[in-house]
Amino acid sequence: MNIKICGLALAILAAAQSPVAAQTVSGAPEGAGLRLFLDDTARTHPRLESARAEVEAVEARSRAQSRPLYNPEIEGEFEDSEDDAADLKAVTLSKSFDITNKRGSRAKVGRFEAEAATLGFEVDKRSLYSDLLKALAEYQTRKSILGIALQRAAGAREFADIARKRASAGDLGKSELLTAQLTLSQALAEETMSRGEFSLARQNLVGLVGEVRPSWPSLPEPPREIPTIDPTRVMALPEVRAARARSEALRAQIKVAQKERAPDPTIGASYGREGSADFAGLRVSVPIPIFNSRKSEVVAARADRLAADLAIRDQIRAAEARLTETGARYTVTVQSWNDWRNTGLGALDEQRIVLQRLWRSGDINAVDYLVQLDQTYAAERAGVELFGSTWAAWADWLDASGTLFEWMETL
Repeated sequence: MNIKICGLALAILAAAQSPVAAQTVSGAPEGAGLRLFLDDTARTHPRLESARAEVEAVEARSRAQSRPLYNPEIEGEFEDSEDDAADLKAVTLSKSFDITNKRGSRAKVGRFEAEAATLGFEVDKRSLYSDLLKALAEYQTRKSILGIALQRAAGAREFADIARKRASAGDLGKSELLTAQLTLSQALAEETMSRGEFSLARQNLVGLVGEVRPSWPSLPEPPREIPTIDPTRVMALPEVRAARARSEALRAQIKVAQKERAPDPTIGASYGREGSADFAGLRVSVPIPIFNSRKSEVVAARADRLAADLAIRDQIRAAEARLTETGARYTVTVQSWNDWRNTGLGALDEQRIVLQRLWRSGDINAVDYLVQLDQTYAAERAGVELFGSTWAAWADWLDASGTLFEWMETL
């Protein structure tokens, strides 16, 4: 009778194909769907729209900084008195002159600031694509794990029901009945936890994408190894180039601060009539920098430039460390995934067949059978999580190496 019980349980627990196995058997999904999903999501994403607006604002300020500093001024004067000979009518045209070419230095600051903003937009875009890949990997991982939990819970529930009936009939021992009930409790608890984890992963994905989709693109098999990349590629990363551009902008800002210490003269020409006599005049004025020589602005600009130079060094160090470590993490995880796929995946079904054979032959009892069967589901879950970790590591490396968009071209 026990053979019939566990034979039925095994049919329930092991009949459904493993999510990992199904993914492997079905073959690599089309990369075009994944690429279309990423491009469509990023096209109107608020994060990129906000970054794009910031770039436009910086570019507008850059254009403003390249314009002349001073506009001409026109001034009219009129005096009417009882004595017509004292009447005054005059017009004055004046303009301040940028004698130290502050405009050129300000324009240079604007150009570098616009370059830094454009490069920053590239960083934001690449980061968004990487986040989408990781959110999609987490969603599919949690979905597969929920599938495993549902299969296990359904089988454990059916097995517990049969065990209670057989125990009432005296065909099953109390120890085996308690083990079946504990297995069910554990399976139900894991199902609840898996539902929560899947809900959170779906929430993160939907929140990032901005819409609920009836289906999501599948992730292809991750590459077996990372491509060889010259370590000096770090210097070409947009974030490093943006830091350099900000430093150059601050270098130019020092020149602006220095030139602003030199006051600009204002020259005006007047023409008018006083009484019956015409007159013309020339006026020149120059501010005297007594109370504010703007020396502190120069000191501040130099300190800002020094801080920017140090920020470049920090950015390079962080980029080099990230490139190295993300590459190392991916190498380890992808090797583990490949090993598990080549050995562990096939061993799951084989182990379940062996367990069934051992049970049928009476070499193991129901308790041992359930414990070892649970181990196969734990191993299956570990394999699914390993696949998700591999994809997360791959997305991190694509982001760190700046090759994400190059990789997308190969999809």
